[in-house]
Order: sequence, then structure tokens, then C-alpha cells
Amino acid sequence: STFAKIIVGLFKPRSGNIYFNNKLINKTNIHNLKSSSGIIFENPDNQFIGLTPQDDIAFGLENQCVEHDEMQSIINEVASYVGITDLLKSDLTKLSGGQKQLVAIASVLAMNPEIIIFDEVNSMLDAQSREKVNNVIKMLKRQHKTIVYVTHNMDETLQADKIIVLNKGKIVLQGKPLDVFADPLNNLSIDKPFVLKLAKLLKLKPTDNLDKLVKEISHAK
Repeated sequence: STFAKIIVGLFKPRSGNIYFNNKLINKTNIHNLKSSSGIIFENPDNQFIGLTPQDDIAFGLENQCVEHDEMQSIINEVASYVGITDLLKSDLTKLSGGQKQLVAIASVLAMNPEIIIFDEVNSMLDAQSREKVNNVIKMLKRQHKTIVYVTHNMDETLQADKIIVLNKGKIVLQGKPLDVFADPLNNLSIDKPFVLKLAKLLKLKPTDNLDKLVKEISHAK
């Protein structure tokens, strides 16, 4: 989470450098990083500005001086994308945790950032809400958005193209999911995803394609 906040310019690194699009980030150009990236926090209440979802989505657009008609079009588009069109004028404080998280995602999407960071976004949600959030992430991935997903849930990591394992602030492993989980991880207290362990018990060939693996497990006898 600390690393994620450094990426979007919320925290300053104590050492080392940040490069964005092959350019060193410094005091004079850090606004480029902030305007090109967006972050969704574990607790969406920490990033809300408006009283309603519509107000919150509009906030960043207003700061960019987007015309009213264009702003409303963007609000409607991102609300439809994440499935909260019927909630736009609702009281934010009365929404469920999952609904709030979808509002937070829509507020970030409205700014159309190059990089979207999901920082433990599912840790406070129930199973149904997690599925809705994960479906939005899958749609973004199909649109080739750059997504950084921070999680301690190993089952969620199989959706990634690349996993980076951090331990005490240092990269200790990185690569495709199957390559990472093929390494001995016991000394890092990292467990393998449940579906991989189940696939092994059922003698199924492991795959990075989570949807395909789940389907094979469901049909296994």
C-alpha cells in the first residue's frame, strides 16, 4: 500500500527514483504522474468528496474545467460501466460497502488515467461485492488498461499478467503467476491460491487462465 501511494505521488520515496514513461519524476513534473494515475483505496470513505455519487464523480471533472454537458456524459458513461446508474443521486453515506467501492472506481475512471491502482479494494467486501468489483477489473483489463492490484489474497493474484512479491520493501519474486507459485514460498509465509492446490489434488494441469481452471475444476469428477 505504501508503494502504491508512492507510485501515484501521494508519498515521497525516502530513496530511489520514480520513472513514468521513461522520464524521471521530480518536483517540477510530478503533476504529470498525478494526472496520469488514479488510486482506489481499501476504504472508499477515505476518498469521497461529494454527498452523492454524481457529486463525487463530478469533482475531478470540475477541477479540469470540463463543460457541463460533456461532464454529464462522462458521469453517465462511467456510472453505466460499473453498474451504479440508479445510484447517482443517492446519499453516499447510506450505500453499502460494495456500492461505495464501485462509486470510488467510477470517480477514478472519469479522469481516464493511464494507470489505475486498486489498493486492497476487496478486503472489506462480501463475496457478492467482490465479484462485482472483480468483473469491472476484468473489463478494464480487456481494454488494455494498466492495472496495479495490491492484495494479500493469493486467489486474486491468478488474474494478473505479472506478480511482484514484496517482502520488507524489497522485490523477492516476480513473474507470471504459475512461475511465481512454482517457487518455494514457505519462508515468506505465502500460501498458494486455493484453486491451484485443488487442481493439484484433482490432478489437473495448472494454468494462468483462472476462469478456465475454475471451469475444469467444476467439471472434474
